[in-house]
Amino acid sequence: MSSPPRRFSVRTKVTLAMATVATLVVAAILGTTLHFRRAQLLQEFQAFVRSAAGTSALALDGDEISTINATSDTTAPAFQNARRILDRVRQINHLAENEVYILRPLRIAPAVETEFVVMLQKKTFVGDRYTVPEVNRSRFLEAWTSHAPTSSDIYRDEHGRWISGYGPILNRAGQPVAMIEVDAEISRFVARQREELLLALGIGCGALVIAMIPGLLLARSITRGLNKLSTGMQRFRSGDHDVQVDVTTGDELQELGSVFNEMILSLGEKLALLPYVSRFTAEAVRRSREDPHWLTGAEQEVTVLFADLRGFTSWCEDREACLLVRELNHLLAVQADVVVSAGGDIDKFIGDAVMAVFLEESADSVFECATQLIVRIRGEIEEKGWPLAVGVGIHRGRAVVGSIGSVTRRDFTAIGHTVNLASRLCDRARKWEILISEPFHKILSVQAQTLFEKTEPMDFKHVSRNVATFRFPKSGVLNGGE
Repeated sequence: MSSPPRRFSVRTKVTLAMATVATLVVAAILGTTLHFRRAQLLQEFQAFVRSAAGTSALALDGDEISTINATSDTTAPAFQNARRILDRVRQINHLAENEVYILRPLRIAPAVETEFVVMLQKKTFVGDRYTVPEVNRSRFLEAWTSHAPTSSDIYRDEHGRWISGYGPILNRAGQPVAMIEVDAEISRFVARQREELLLALGIGCGALVIAMIPGLLLARSITRGLNKLSTGMQRFRSGDHDVQVDVTTGDELQELGSVFNEMILSLGEKLALLPYVSRFTAEAVRRSREDPHWLTGAEQEVTVLFADLRGFTSWCEDREACLLVRELNHLLAVQADVVVSAGGDIDKFIGDAVMAVFLEESADSVFECATQLIVRIRGEIEEKGWPLAVGVGIHRGRAVVGSIGSVTRRDFTAIGHTVNLASRLCDRARKWEILISEPFHKILSVQAQTLFEKTEPMDFKHVSRNVATFRFPKSGVLNGGE
């Protein structure tokens, strides 16, 4: 029996089978890649602009940016320094000059109105207005309120399709003063994706595999570097101010990682100083952005509270220095916690005394703060068996509030007769007693006023007339005597 004529050789069948399998594999890969690449492209693009904006914002000094307000400021060191940083960001991320700039919000609602502060174009336009597109408004506000970089979705305007990244620029007080925006035109990424797909179809399965190896390695290297930077920023945001990233790609990403590490070290040093800045000072700096004359000083109504430990000087004579500091810090921390919880601010610690300032809190709230302070401190002292007590003085009146000091060291504080009188009242207060002035007594509620006993008018140093005062608790109720 003769064999049927051979239509295809084994080699041909194997070749056809391999070609078919390869075609199916390539088609499946390309189809799957195309499907997932669209979502991945958006995520990568968002991470790109978010990372560029976020890391750039960390390198910028918010206090310097606040000094740029007009075109005449473009020759100032603050503008030139910010511009050098923006140009470095542009070079590292291959951006155009008009794709990275700094904005300052002028109005948040109903539309986000901003003005340009720093730009890379030769012709500067500081102060020109710019309205954030409505589709990006929520991301802009999210970055402003959360102090963390964000990115927009793809949006279209008259110049093309874009994704924008926003990075808030913070001042030394940790408050946003401006926003760096990084824009990137998406068409170049879409075009690159299209070219990759067409090339893969043309060169076949083998060439595709060979071409994908360096591509995958490169993508892995880039993604790993970006993920390290993103993770580092997240850890820093979560409170790990000593975080460092190890990017060893040997390219711009490694340089960006080094810049990131340097910025984290610099920011860590600045953040370490925050406990030494009062909330009163931080709030003053924030308000100075709305009113540039705020820090220069103004007279206003304030309530000043002094609390002083009694018997501390003699008690500390025989105590070791390190133990004394630890115990004193604990007592001061308790008082600070009570004051801050009541809405006041610790203006300063004066040895074993505390000076607190209340701007808008009600008199009854300040009185409640004073009573809670005594209760908390008394509980701590009695628990330890220490021979200490505390006295409190409160006065309400006009005081000069402003930036006081020299060029090298300044405090934002309250000074004047009101502060001095509150201190004198504290000096005269007996153990576990609150001694207040008549102006403060008058603004208390009727119920709170009945808790006080009027004293004989008191004569204070550097006060021309005797001062009417009131004490709490009343005589006979005080526990602990003088």
